[in-house]
Amino acid sequence: MGRFWLVVCVAGGIVGSAAWGGAEQLGGYVDSCNRCHGDAARMQALGYPHFVVNRAEVARQTGMPAGCPDCHLGNPDAAAKDEAHKGLKRLLVVRKKGLVAEPADRKAPLMVTAGPVQRLKFQVMKDGKPVVDPTVNTVLYHDKLPETLTQDFATMEKTCGRCHSGQVAQFRTTPMGRNAKQSQYVSWSEPARGPHNCGVWSVANYKGIAAATAVPFSQAQSDLNQRTCNNCHVGCLDCHYYPTLPDRKEPRSGMHAFRKTPPPESCYGGGRGQFCHAGPEDRRRGAGYFAGPFSFPEGLAPDIHRTKGVGCLDCHSSNRDDASLPHGMVRRQATCTSCHAEIVKSHAASQHRTLSCEACHIGAAGGYQATFWGPGMLAGSTTPYYKYKDYYGIMSEPILIRDQRGRWIPVKPFPMAVMNQKGGGFTPGLKWRYPLTLADAERTDDAWGFVGLVDGLPENNKALLWVQMDKLSHRYGASRSCASCHGSAGGEQRRQVSWDFGDNGALPFSGSHLVIANREGLAIREMKAKDAIEADKGIAVSSLAPWYFLKDRWFVPGDFSLPAVPYGQGAASAAEELSAARAKGLVHR
Repeated sequence: MGRFWLVVCVAGGIVGSAAWGGAEQLGGYVDSCNRCHGDAARMQALGYPHFVVNRAEVARQTGMPAGCPDCHLGNPDAAAKDEAHKGLKRLLVVRKKGLVAEPADRKAPLMVTAGPVQRLKFQVMKDGKPVVDPTVNTVLYHDKLPETLTQDFATMEKTCGRCHSGQVAQFRTTPMGRNAKQSQYVSWSEPARGPHNCGVWSVANYKGIAAATAVPFSQAQSDLNQRTCNNCHVGCLDCHYYPTLPDRKEPRSGMHAFRKTPPPESCYGGGRGQFCHAGPEDRRRGAGYFAGPFSFPEGLAPDIHRTKGVGCLDCHSSNRDDASLPHGMVRRQATCTSCHAEIVKSHAASQHRTLSCEACHIGAAGGYQATFWGPGMLAGSTTPYYKYKDYYGIMSEPILIRDQRGRWIPVKPFPMAVMNQKGGGFTPGLKWRYPLTLADAERTDDAWGFVGLVDGLPENNKALLWVQMDKLSHRYGASRSCASCHGSAGGEQRRQVSWDFGDNGALPFSGSHLVIANREGLAIREMKAKDAIEADKGIAVSSLAPWYFLKDRWFVPGDFSLPAVPYGQGAASAAEELSAARAKGLVHR
């Protein structure tokens, strides 16, 4: 059974029980979907009582006049089930083993919970009761390709495109539709973009990546790694389809519910796990909009805008408010002027005008505090590129660096490495992912620091080392203290970071390191574990903890110090109240 039936299975109950009175003429075809799924007794006898649905219920929830085949295809002219289901677009179940996607015969309804991270859970029948299927990684909607898990534009054009052809065509041109950012990381040593925390984009690049890898790397291993990336690459349904439990007080609720304006939750995976912006914001950058249950460690306070009901599209322009933008285009760069015009004006005249708003108003950064790509097990198969990422902890405050415009921006520097490389032709120092010459839609303000291609490991040598330094953009809150920037001699910034490792490859262990940014450079120092590292059988410690052997090798040369302004000579001292600093024109009013 498939995606059509996903939208009607709610807690084992029947959504609409009246039969539709046999086949109906609809849009030039005989809609045999109604003959079966509108007949409650028949569906009960077949063992699928949770798949009963009527057209009025669907129309009310979707707000659209489309019939079943308009969205799910199939053959509505056929009376026999097998013929009617040919070409039907269905819910895809992604298995943990191999990340293989397949439609599944669902004898149990899809579980819909109130949990924000994973609201939708696939169930199977066990001992006559529905239970969550432990073999399932996630579910994908039917506008994805089961072979690769990425967008299925042919299906989008046949389904959503029947009524919204212009929007589908426009979406294909957007950065999201083109996977524009991710697809530029074509190798670990790509000259323009450098190595990235997310790994490499192996589509059409496998041969080059394999040739640069010092150990065997097969096409099958490459395809598996790529499927882990493709979960995050959106289609129409990821943004606009938002299934919920039916609520009689809310006509647009239910398993056929759509939203013209995507809610903020859809930007965070729509209840199917840590997808889309949940990963880069709350894990990689560590300062996300939602935080709370999405943060690592769990429980960090959300962005103040979230608590005030300000949604993603209220700050990030789309074609909802800018007709010049194509459908699905959302501006990465947002401004504060819509709500805080006077503050922005005052800030521009203050002594801190070269600081971005985020530099002062983003506090603790959670998520990854280290990440290493080394040999391991991925979805039941060996790979030279497993991402050991679960070094979760909290940096008390970001490190501030100057961006390409000279503004101070917040970053969370953390050590990274990819093992078994044949080369890495970069000069040590601070790098920018995208130059200012690119249009805003095609760039970010993310940085990274190249360290070198090093040996010194018992195995997995030729490790390419760098420091990840993505710009933090969310989890706004109260401003940091004046002393946090001006309280150290020489403008040095120091952050002690504690973390817990809980990934595959070893038993859990805890540790810490020190981040130092000063006039000489940016360094990761004193990285150590509090517990013994007990790696799994067949996994080398160097795969998941190369720092254990390489010690203090993570160093990026350059001036990373803050302006050294002594207290009492223009800078707000620790004793001064914020109101006094504002009165002096040091910060915005």
